[in-house]
Amino acid sequence: MTWGIIMNFTLRAALLVATSLTAVVCTTAARAADAPASAPAAASADGQTTSANSAGQANDKNSLTSSDIIVTGSKTAESAPYTASLTTTQPQSAVSREQIDNIVPTADFNTLILLTPGVSITGTGNGIGFGETKAVIRGFQDGEYNVTYDSIPFADTNNPTHHSTAFFPSNTIETVVVDRGPGNASQLGQATYGGNLNMYSRAVRDEMGGQIEGIVGNFSSFLGRAEFQSGKIDKLGGTRIVLTGQYLQSDGALTYSPVNSKNLYGKAVIPVGSNTLTLMSTWNRNFYYQSDVAKGATCGSATSGIAGFGNAALGPDGKPLTQLTGENCAPTSEVGTYGRNFGLTNDPTRASYYGYNRTDKTTDFSYIRLQSDFGGGFSMDNRAYVYGYTNNTYSGNGKTTVKATNVNAATNVGTPVFSFPSNGVVSGYTGAGTPASPFVQQPGPATDVLGYNKLNKYRTFGYIGQLNYDFSMGKIRVGGWYEYAVTDRHILDLDRTTGTPSYNEAFNNGDGSAKQSALPPTSLGNVQYLQHSNWHQYQIFGEFEFHPFEGLSITPGVKYVHFTRGVNAVLNQKARAPLDTSATWTKTLPFATINWQPTSNWSFYGQYAQGMYVPDLSSFYSTSGSLSTALDALKPQTSTNYQIGTVWHGHNISLDADGYIINVDNKIGTCTTVGCDTSLLVNIGQVKYKGVEGQINVMPIHGLTLFANGSYNQAKSGTTGQQIAKAPFSTAAAGFIYRSGGFRISYNHKYTGTQYGTEYSGSPGYRLYRIKPYSIGEFAISQDIDKSFQIGVTVSNVFNSRAVTAISNSGSGAPQTVIIGTSYQSGYGQLDQFNYLPPRSFLVDVRVKF
Repeated sequence: MTWGIIMNFTLRAALLVATSLTAVVCTTAARAADAPASAPAAASADGQTTSANSAGQANDKNSLTSSDIIVTGSKTAESAPYTASLTTTQPQSAVSREQIDNIVPTADFNTLILLTPGVSITGTGNGIGFGETKAVIRGFQDGEYNVTYDSIPFADTNNPTHHSTAFFPSNTIETVVVDRGPGNASQLGQATYGGNLNMYSRAVRDEMGGQIEGIVGNFSSFLGRAEFQSGKIDKLGGTRIVLTGQYLQSDGALTYSPVNSKNLYGKAVIPVGSNTLTLMSTWNRNFYYQSDVAKGATCGSATSGIAGFGNAALGPDGKPLTQLTGENCAPTSEVGTYGRNFGLTNDPTRASYYGYNRTDKTTDFSYIRLQSDFGGGFSMDNRAYVYGYTNNTYSGNGKTTVKATNVNAATNVGTPVFSFPSNGVVSGYTGAGTPASPFVQQPGPATDVLGYNKLNKYRTFGYIGQLNYDFSMGKIRVGGWYEYAVTDRHILDLDRTTGTPSYNEAFNNGDGSAKQSALPPTSLGNVQYLQHSNWHQYQIFGEFEFHPFEGLSITPGVKYVHFTRGVNAVLNQKARAPLDTSATWTKTLPFATINWQPTSNWSFYGQYAQGMYVPDLSSFYSTSGSLSTALDALKPQTSTNYQIGTVWHGHNISLDADGYIINVDNKIGTCTTVGCDTSLLVNIGQVKYKGVEGQINVMPIHGLTLFANGSYNQAKSGTTGQQIAKAPFSTAAAGFIYRSGGFRISYNHKYTGTQYGTEYSGSPGYRLYRIKPYSIGEFAISQDIDKSFQIGVTVSNVFNSRAVTAISNSGSGAPQTVIIGTSYQSGYGQLDQFNYLPPRSFLVDVRVKF
């Protein structure tokens, strides 16, 4: 029985117990109707509205990330697809449920935030929602900012990165708030460093209803959804339940790259006297066909290493400043042969054969939340949660020479080919056990395709508790977070042609030398790594939200982080040697924020905050005798944030603007100093981020909302002074939404500025892989009929841009230049791999509401 099954059983049992308690204990009247989490409640006396709804709606007034309670001061701000709260203490963009419900229905959570300032994404080549994407926020890469769901951080356990299609499709999300900063001390996560992407679960409603939705589109795509809202169930003391389900399938925009996913979601909010019990569980299963090693499609060739690149103006050093275009690719390249939509093939003699490249993922995420009001200003919020992830991937690795298959000593499976230095070559050995030592492997059939099976499976358990005290001068919050995670990972070599193990790794050939004796035994010749890891972490925080007078909020706080990561590997990753060790990192982080509202619809804010990024599992990937010393010396990456901004919600215009400086210290990387052990990770320097951002919403006439935003973002290495890779210098977005009765029409356009696909190589005055700016537009129109039927059409990439969004540098065949004795790459690799925007696509959406 898996932990997911146990947790789901526990939730159902808790639901039965809670409803029984409710029937006996709950004698108070049902609570007054509340607006959903995405829609503000009724306006207060000062004209403000707020998303702080009844308990159990995730971003309610007792939420851990209380800064994500969206307070608006005008109908313009309330109707905007993206807005910032008047009470925010850091730059912020909140995405409304109405916007989520009306953009591309297949969108993942990164696509939902694409139009916010400072954000860019890659990985959309197979179509929106048909492949995993990565988001960059102000130059911070995935893993350098938190992602939370109902204030619960979640991430992979080798490093805090995320899989955008694995856990939470858009039918499970009510709102998303992008906080471009570490937040307050109560903001939890492994990477309170570059910001926070906070998702909130679908809200329960007071009235019964629901809808069934069917969507069809390009690439033989189909998406089916169903939603049911129970409304208040009087016999259960006012319990409210929401259930949703989703099924998606598509052939994908790329060749031979189909996808399929299924999701089930349920949430119950149960009043129990003065307490509120919330139960939530979601399960997701998806599979797709995609190479695990190829990062795009090649554009160059052996005769043209620079195809796909266009020349722009000269750089400041007088040398050509080149920009990637991905056009005019060499005829023999993958793009030249198959076009920009190349993904996989149907040729079983190639590693790109789709039958060799399948990823299967199963995830679950569940929690129990109890909110208690003790009276006298005291309240408590408790969350216990569990989530799991299983990634089972089969992939070709691009090689077509298979070494000998080993033999199982017990079953004598296989017909290996071994070479005996003293006895000549013995072919087709079939005797029991392994041959006598010494022996080495010989190549097998050159026509077979090599590959591997990759497993990444983890289970995470956690508890978050917070105690609040509200009084006349403000609010005190104290709390803590404990989390335990266990992970099993491996890569096993396979002959993808035959489906049998392929023993391609170095092993001990038995010649008695020290070098050979340090290698794994013959039986592990098909294992790249076989690793178990775990972590224990806790964070303790306290903060005081002080209101010296009306309109002013000052919040100092402090958080203590204690993180222990351990590895127990039969063969550790990269090192291919046994390892059993652990390391602990601790840090105390100070915070201080201020929000001043001189009027009910205008606020100013400032933030000083420190963030922290815990070292990845890759810090353990070494056989060096100095590993223990290196781990003791390795410091967590930290960020120091200085931010100011203002939010104004006028009658017909709302706007906000901010400026920031973020200094990152103790950047972790590989040592480049002469004599360094390059297998060890060390602290190598700084990165400096600074920029300005802003967003505006205008309502010129009733029903019409115009919006625009922009950002200028620098992210420069403190060592080289150059912009880091995958960090656009600028972003911008603009669009409109018109609503009238049941009619809705919208258009939005996103611009992503110049960025570099790779890090600066150090070559004096010459920066390769400059990606040309690009933009993409989306159009949507829908009409309600008799309030129970809706039909709509969405057009993605309206102008059919096929711009390059990312590149993977292979270095293969690239020209080199020697400068003062050092060789630098001075041209483009023949096997560089390009990622493009997906082609224009259409989706027709039909909904039946009840």
